[in-house]
Amino acid sequence: MAGEKHTWQHSQPMPMRGSPCVVTEKNAIQFLSKMSGNNRISLFSDSKRAIPEGWEYLASVRPGVPPEGIMAEIDAWLMQYPDSWLAVDQRDGVIPPSVHDLEKMLKTFPRIVIVIVSDDNLDHIWPKWEFPL
Repeated sequence: MAGEKHTWQHSQPMPMRGSPCVVTEKNAIQFLSKMSGNNRISLFSDSKRAIPEGWEYLASVRPGVPPEGIMAEIDAWLMQYPDSWLAVDQRDGVIPPSVHDLEKMLKTFPRIVIVIVSDDNLDHIWPKWEFPL
């Protein structure tokens, strides 16, 4: 039906390769603090303006750089940080990543991916990350 929302009926307890999940920045920071180990997180974003403390920046857009150039930077990042998680910035007001078919890229990405959103209760492509108590 037109205008009908299709939200995920079930959340995801942990992000997994091949199954990204959405989470607010606040919840991501909270959940990560509860996990054992020290996860390296790189935020794939349009600028360094809103990088959470302790996270690193990975440019998702650059003036004059085509999607192939952004993907070359991703490939270099994959080799340089073999255990890092990718956080994709999809918050309100952020320029979407300059890559071809972001959904397919994230689904096949060889790392754990979290998608940072402004409101994780809205309709999203991916399930919501809800850390188990």
